[in-house]
Amino acid sequence: MARINLIIILLPFVFMIHEYEEIIMFRRWIDRNREELRKRFPKIESFFTRRGVFDYSTSTFAVGTAHEFILISVVSFCSVWTGEYQWWFAALTGYSVHLLMHIVQWIVYRKYVPAIITSLLTLPYCIYSFAEFSKVTVLSFSQMVLWAAIGIVLTILSLFSAFFFMDRFQRWEKGNKQQTNKK
Repeated sequence: MARINLIIILLPFVFMIHEYEEIIMFRRWIDRNREELRKRFPKIESFFTRRGVFDYSTSTFAVGTAHEFILISVVSFCSVWTGEYQWWFAALTGYSVHLLMHIVQWIVYRKYVPAIITSLLTLPYCIYSFAEFSKVTVLSFSQMVLWAAIGIVLTILSLFSAFFFMDRFQRWEKGNKQQTNKK
């Protein structure tokens, strides 16, 4: 297997290593830091409260992660299968920006945030992947910039659909709990 194909196939695994930290730590971190978030970042806290994000269960959060994992896996495997790497490059860019956002959160918050450990641990994979991709790609620099922009936009759009499924799951989960409590 060519080195680039191995790098491409590793993206879903690297993504999930990172996401496991978020899944495992999200609920506990929110419960412990909610009041501080309310005091230090009232507008952000208010926005997430209105959207119900702070009420998400661990399983609800995992639904959003599964959504993103499926997308990144399909893109990675199709890229290796077809030998067309543009979509994978776009996904890698989106994931890399995701990591950078966590690093910014950590710098701004000045304390542990869920995913900072694995953001720092998986960022070298992204840097190495970009370096290796640039050696084998037939894309020009301007095409790479275009695909990077596409990746960032699609990552943002995929979050809307992930939150859609998370909201649906959260309502379903609450409905089942209410029915169980009535019995």
